Amino acid sequence: MTTEFGASNGSTSRRKRLARWLVAVLLILIAGGAYAIVQRPWEIRPVAVEVEVLAPDVLREVLAVNGRVAARESVNIRSAVTARANAVMVDEGDRVTAGDQLVELDTAQAEALVAQAQAALDAGEAQRQLALATAERTRALGDVASRSSLENAELNLATATKEVERLQAALDQARDQLGQYTITSPLTGVVLERTVDQGQLVDTQSILFSIADIDNPVVETDVDEVYSARLRSGLPVLMKAAGETQTRPGTVSFAAPRIDPATGGRAIAISFDEAVDLPIGMTVNANIVVSEIPDALSVPRRAILEADENPHVFVIVDGVAETRAIQFADWPAPRVRVIEGLGAGERVILEPELVSAGDLVEPK
Repeated sequence: MTTEFGASNGSTSRRKRLARWLVAVLLILIAGGAYAIVQRPWEIRPVAVEVEVLAPDVLREVLAVNGRVAARESVNIRSAVTARANAVMVDEGDRVTAGDQLVELDTAQAEALVAQAQAALDAGEAQRQLALATAERTRALGDVASRSSLENAELNLATATKEVERLQAALDQARDQLGQYTITSPLTGVVLERTVDQGQLVDTQSILFSIADIDNPVVETDVDEVYSARLRSGLPVLMKAAGETQTRPGTVSFAAPRIDPATGGRAIAISFDEAVDLPIGMTVNANIVVSEIPDALSVPRRAILEADENPHVFVIVDGVAETRAIQFADWPAPRVRVIEGLGAGERVILEPELVSAGDLVEPK
């Protein structure tokens, strides 16, 4: 009894496993059929691509450059003489007026030279007065005085007079030298840098102060020579300083008349159209509006293939990707102006790397 019962139980288990397997296969076949009915994998499906419909619009050709805030006028102050600094009158950040004294140098040696020159001039003037008196007395004698004595008196007077002139020039030079010990600001502005301290020995090579007029700063930058011919004074500019979100209007106020052969750049300066309070040296992103073209057709640069040699794009015509050769005005911007090859209303594929000519496509 036991053996027969066990055989019947094993046969039943095999039948159950077979039934489960058949059910699983049937479910797979049903799912596959449903997928085939819905998806139809044997059919060629269009590639979904991003598309832009061309429409005329105002196109701004903008040149983006980075520059730095600079003073409109600045100067580095050096000493014309070597001397010790007795006192320093200003510090970094101080505002100064043209003519203000910046540092007081030790003038003892220069004053001594002036005193010596003055004493020498006084002695020379005394000699000239003696020579003048002698000459006048000799002239007064008339025919009584010998010709030689008169000539000697006149010669001594002329020599004494020339010596006085020389000594006066020496005194003037000594005074000028003394004047060089007074260091003043040549312009009204702010002290950007101070490198001299009280008691320091000042020489003629070191920069003692940097002073700048920061009331009307500019942004200084340079433009690659490839695009420099399009630049001129008066072009509008939109600027954004580092760390700021606000945009500041400006104008190109200077364009250098030459290209720097070392850098291949053309120096320009941009003025702010309104008052600003920005530190000298701050980085500024400037967008120079080189031109505004009304009713222009433009495409994103990423839509163009082989831009350097054989520029072309893909357009959608009756659901098919079609190659279209174009000409465009090259400019360093995300969008470029189309000159030939495209018309208003055409649909340009913005993901050309996803398709080939003749592919079925559809807009995303």
